[in-house]
Order: sequence, then C-alpha cells, then structure tokens
Amino acid sequence: MNEQKPEKRSHSEILEVHSIFRTIQGEGPFCGTPAVFIRLAGCNLQCPGCDTDYTSNRHRATAEEIVDKVRELQNMGLVVITGGEPFRQQIGSLLRKLNVWNYYVQIETNGTLPPCDAFFTTATDMRCGNYIVCSPKTSSINKKVLENACALKYVLNHHAVNLSDGLPIKALGHPVDEYVARPPKGHNIQIYVQPEDSKDERINYLNLKACISSCMKFGYTLQLQIHKLIGME
Repeated sequence: MNEQKPEKRSHSEILEVHSIFRTIQGEGPFCGTPAVFIRLAGCNLQCPGCDTDYTSNRHRATAEEIVDKVRELQNMGLVVITGGEPFRQQIGSLLRKLNVWNYYVQIETNGTLPPCDAFFTTATDMRCGNYIVCSPKTSSINKKVLENACALKYVLNHHAVNLSDGLPIKALGHPVDEYVARPPKGHNIQIYVQPEDSKDERINYLNLKACISSCMKFGYTLQLQIHKLIGME
C-alpha cells in the first residue's frame, strides 16, 4: 500500500530530485532503449497500488546540475523524466537544456497537470524532441497533455476491467467517479495495456491474462515492465 502523501505543485526553478540513474527503459514507445532516468520527487496524487518510491532521499538541484549528472552517465540518447509526477515541477528549462545536448526525452505523466512550455512531438521514430506518455489514473486528462501525448498507458488489474472496451475502471486503486479517462474519439494515439504489479505471483498472472485478453479483443499493445524482468531498476 502506497502511503506517500500527495504534494502541491511547485513553482520553483530548483527541482526536487529523487534519483538519477542509467538503466533500460522498460515501458512505452522506447521500451528496450538504454536511458538515463531522472526521477523527480513528489506526486500530486496518491495511488494505493503505486510500486515506486518517489519521496525518500530527495535533494534539490538546478537544471544545469541535473544535465551535468546525465552527461556523466550517458553522452547522448534517451532521457526519461518520471516521478512521482514530472509536471508537478517546472521542468521546461531542464528539457531545453537536454535538447541542446541532443538528448531526446520521454516524460511519464498521470495527465492531471498541464505540461510545461516546451516543444513536444508525437512521432516516435525521429529520436529527437520531447515525448509525453500519459498513464491516466483519474477520470479526466488535461487537454494540453492529451493534445501532445504520443501514447496512453493503462495499468490493468483483473478485478477492474470494463468489458466494453477492455480498459481499466480504475488504475492502481486510485478512486474515480466512474472510470479512468478514455482515449478521445477518433484518436490516433498509441494505446498500451500493462498488467498491474500486485507483488503477488498469482494475482500478477491474472492481471497479465486480463491484459492479453484485452489486447487480443481490442487491438491494444501489450506492455510488460521489462526492466523488472531483466533485474534492473
């Protein structure tokens, strides 16, 4: 059970950072790609089923300091900004500085807060620019996030599947009035369905089977957390 408290949006140019590390991106359109992860501290939501520590050992850093650390770990390629919730903080300057050094950036967001003022692209084969992957947890997605997202990633528990579209009624146990926000009508956004990691082998098997069934019936793309399968953070 996730007991990390929700936090308000920060307007400081100094960012609160949980960790910066090199790994393999295990999810989304760049799955399998070596990447540097910038995990920012704090989230505006509190999802009971969240499996990530995003509050401990936080430290404050400028965009320049973060980019210097990224360059120590990897001199080009993919950077993933995650959390917590990245758009809870002012990451525009960080994105621009990473782009100057020819990094392309994926931002993982829950979709409840507006994105920063930065350039985004929906193409996933250019290896340049910035990409939003939204994993909805609430009943609505910020309009600007939806306009700029290259993918929607749904976390599925076998107990909470809407049989009419194969998507979750709720995600990671976060309460919603009706069900988690759906893709807009007529969309061309890539849809990923990912089994919830319940930390229980039997339940995880049922979650995976539910995702497979959803993908086979509705044409979504199955997404596994391959970083866990290969023993990486």
